[in-house]
Amino acid sequence: MDTASPAVGGLVNYVRRVADDMTDEVDEVDVDVDGGLATVIVMVNSRVPTLVDCPLLLTWDEVAGWALRVETSGTGDTTPLAYLGEDILPDPRTVQTFLRDAVRGRSPGTFTAPAFRLPNASDDLEARLARFLDCEGG
Repeated sequence: MDTASPAVGGLVNYVRRVADDMTDEVDEVDVDVDGGLATVIVMVNSRVPTLVDCPLLLTWDEVAGWALRVETSGTGDTTPLAYLGEDILPDPRTVQTFLRDAVRGRSPGTFTAPAFRLPNASDDLEARLARFLDCEGG
């Protein structure tokens, strides 16, 4: 994703909307567009019941969309637990429900990573993200 694109600001606003209603659960948010592939990492305070010793992350990338991951080592290595799999940019409330269902012990999403698009594909992702620039409150 072009770092000068309006889509970058839109991605930041979109992630803010996802995290807005989860203030008690969200520890840290990192949006990275410098490496060519746009990614988001949301460190959450919650854990899934079956892996209470493993830090939980909510992640997004421009190929597979949203996923739940657990940190499997002290070095930052992660393993995916589930992928949301609905859309590359689902409604923020859908993402919040995805996380909350996992924390409640449900098994949301799919086990297989979707491939919504190729990295840096010429499609409508950047235009869809840019629309979040106009969103009230971030």
